[in-house]
Amino acid sequence: MRLNELYAKYKDQVQFYIVYIREAHPHDGWRVPNNLIEDIIFDEPTTDDERTEVAAACQIDLGLEMPMLVDAIDNDVDNKYVGLPMRLFLVDADGKIAFAGDKGPFGWDDEAFEEKLKEVIA
Repeated sequence: MRLNELYAKYKDQVQFYIVYIREAHPHDGWRVPNNLIEDIIFDEPTTDDERTEVAAACQIDLGLEMPMLVDAIDNDVDNKYVGLPMRLFLVDADGKIAFAGDKGPFGWDDEAFEEKLKEVIA
């Protein structure tokens, strides 16, 4: 997975985190056929603990190596960053957003992210 490659390459220079937000395709909501085929069946969590359990399963099942943070059930981070369904953000040393990718999956551009990451590190 490309995220793992970026993490391995730059983890000594940059802090990486995945932030798990609300479930994009809950079983009790907008399901997608691939989730059923791949046996990814989770109802929308209603508590922080439930969301943390789903996030842990996601991290393990996808083999994500970087640390994962979990948005609270009030969706504060998702509401501020509009991360659904997935996005790449780079926050510089001054706490300013240096890169905000378009919404994935079609707007996912890890190459542009890496280029900006190189600029910020330099």
